[in-house]
Amino acid sequence: MNAGPRRAVLAAAAVLLLVSAVSCGRKTDPITPDSPRPAAVTGIRVAVRDAVAYLSWPVPAKNVEGKSLDPAEIRGFRVYRAEAGRDRKRPLYRQVAEISMANPAPAEVRNGIVNWSDTGLQYGRVYVYRVRAYSMKGGVSGYSDEVRAAPLLSLSPPKNLAAESGDTVVTLTWDAVTTKSDGSLHQGFVGYVIYRGMGPGKYDEAPLNKEPVAAAMYRDTTVANGKQYYYRVRTVDSPVKPWQESLDSLEVPATPRDTTPPEPPTNITVVPGIGRVFLTWSENKESDLAGYHVYRSVKGGAGYERLTAKPLNRSTFSDETVKQGTTYYYVITAVDKSGNESRRSKEQKTYTEKIR
Repeated sequence: MNAGPRRAVLAAAAVLLLVSAVSCGRKTDPITPDSPRPAAVTGIRVAVRDAVAYLSWPVPAKNVEGKSLDPAEIRGFRVYRAEAGRDRKRPLYRQVAEISMANPAPAEVRNGIVNWSDTGLQYGRVYVYRVRAYSMKGGVSGYSDEVRAAPLLSLSPPKNLAAESGDTVVTLTWDAVTTKSDGSLHQGFVGYVIYRGMGPGKYDEAPLNKEPVAAAMYRDTTVANGKQYYYRVRTVDSPVKPWQESLDSLEVPATPRDTTPPEPPTNITVVPGIGRVFLTWSENKESDLAGYHVYRSVKGGAGYERLTAKPLNRSTFSDETVKQGTTYYYVITAVDKSGNESRRSKEQKTYTEKIR
């Protein structure tokens, strides 16, 4: 190739390189994906009852860069435990639990809080815990802050907890506690705190009673009829905080029910007619009233037969099954929506004359 064409080719190549360079400069910077590493767990808490440490912590909602992280991206947690030595050396941790968010049992996740308990600890030792989260994409968080637990011998938990449901009340009873959890006799203060939940194992964090009760009995009057509640009781060793709580009693359910019947109907009027007897009465004022039943007998004070298949939703009734020349006795009852039936009204007597 001679010099002229060669220079033309080189010039064209230079132009293409220049255009390519300019085009590349117009592209946006490549997007860096958010880190898959969750932020370190914060807010970890621990409570100790007897030889069990109860840990709880919130599921991280951010990654290590401080950006929002969908809790569904958290695959699980690893719990590490060490014993705090008296020589002030750094604790030697080992993993004692791995909690999967897909199947956390025996841990529990509720309202974004993970709850896990470490059992079988030994009295007189101090345990140190920390937690790490790991994500669906394999990122692992840093360690949480350390929390410490020192198991102490506590009172025995209450036994034979029983619940009796009433009308807007649940009465709890249990055996009085006189021993520590190792079976030795306890000589000091014994009180009880009561916990209530709306589902099995799902309890409010604070007890129902602000101060321990001394008797082995408690009446919960803050319940509503028709709702199911769950209860458990713990023993405490002091009338004021900080008290040490025992392990939980067994759980008992209770469903309060309306057992209060309406008042009996009043102002009953019985009017005999041809082939029938017509009854009227004053309406009851109960808000949960379902209706009325009408009863009849051919002798006073006994042998009543119910004439209504289901409660009447009105305060009138026409008995069209009467016979001529017969004396009848009527009483009326009121029924509420829980099926409670009132006492009988005052008896009313009437006579159906024969038609001549």
